[in-house]
Amino acid sequence: MSEQQADTTTLQQLVDQMQSLTEYCDALKQGASTFAYMLPNDWQGPAMAAFLGSFEQWAAGAEALTQSAEALHQQATTAHTAYESAVEQLDTQWNDFRGQLP
Repeated sequence: MSEQQADTTTLQQLVDQMQSLTEYCDALKQGASTFAYMLPNDWQGPAMAAFLGSFEQWAAGAEALTQSAEALHQQATTAHTAYESAVEQLDTQWNDFRGQLP
């Protein structure tokens, strides 16, 4: 039987990176929205309508990216939690077993 290893430190780094990506996507979306809706004070007519249409399309893509980043973060968190739990359980079982040896 081969030895199994879990690199929970690297997995935690992935969790942290996915959280950072989620936060970045959200901040980018909020910043762009603030900028886009400040423009009506300066822009008018067909150019503004075209811009807003393009912006709404971009915003939908940004929302999809944010949701995907959140889903990846959740999956990484679930995997990390599962591995950490498994390692702890196996350590406990091994220590119990070792304590019963003569």
